[in-house]
Amino acid sequence: MDEGASAALASRLCGRPLSGEQPVTVDQTNRSVVVGGEVVVKWLVPPVPAPHPGVEVLTHLTRAGFADMPPFLGVEERDGVVCAVATGYLQGAHDGWDWMVDDVDAWLRGDPGLGLETLLSWAARMGDMTARLHRALATLQPSTVATRVYHAQAMEQLDHALREVAGEEGARLTALAPDVRTALAALEGGDVLPAHRIHGDLHAGQFLRAGTTLWLTDFDGNPLADPAERRMPHSPLRDLASLLQSLDHVGRIVVHRRHPDRGADVDRFITAAVAAALAAYRAVHPVRDDLLHALRVAQELHEHLYAVTHLPRWQYVPHAALPALLAHPG
Repeated sequence: MDEGASAALASRLCGRPLSGEQPVTVDQTNRSVVVGGEVVVKWLVPPVPAPHPGVEVLTHLTRAGFADMPPFLGVEERDGVVCAVATGYLQGAHDGWDWMVDDVDAWLRGDPGLGLETLLSWAARMGDMTARLHRALATLQPSTVATRVYHAQAMEQLDHALREVAGEEGARLTALAPDVRTALAALEGGDVLPAHRIHGDLHAGQFLRAGTTLWLTDFDGNPLADPAERRMPHSPLRDLASLLQSLDHVGRIVVHRRHPDRGADVDRFITAAVAAALAAYRAVHPVRDDLLHALRVAQELHEHLYAVTHLPRWQYVPHAALPALLAHPG
């Protein structure tokens, strides 16, 4: 990527000159550059054959009037592959792995400006935003999916995790395996669910906040899946399960990194935040609670495997979250 290429693309897509390039320094698969404090140009590494799954979602959401996301400005496409995607930039924004962890930390420290109700209001906004996202996506590749598909995938993940997760975490997972199988059994019936394109990688880190503005971002789908897999329709319950477990994960991060002696208080936050997000989602979009719990359990199996294969230091998160989830199925 040549110097000035991001500014040139942003200027062309915005129809006016923009200057000043600031690389995004966080570790990521792709390379992103902020231009003029207004536009983010994400250069794809490697480029993705068109149609790009994320571009399809962004285009659809823009047409559907979903405004709780960075404005989609356009793409750079050459010889049938998408090289870059340009979206609006939210000045001073932080993702939920930062702002929500900091908020929970401030609450535990007794910050008078951050009571539990404030934390829960943000969780509710995330749940409401997710429900409205799913309403907007309901007309993008509408289809159906059998829950047995998710059961088979989860059982395969469990078997894989039992082989790969070692040490204390592996022993804990082995002990929990019968309860995991029982929880997953809800997916084994003959249910067929409405399906459509979903976010596919929905977690707290995808919610950008600056002041009172909250945006949902990164619609590229599961980064571990190939483009064809990311374009498949799924039940929106999968996104909801991922979101709810990420609220749990925020709490696990706070305990592990900052407040190892405040586990009981953090558990209170987790329970209340999950309930707030779920209630806000349910007010807009229907929920199958029995299937949702099973999919939340499946999400923790995914987290175990993600830690083993990509981020070993993450293993403490599902190590704590899975037994807590199994202990409170309601």
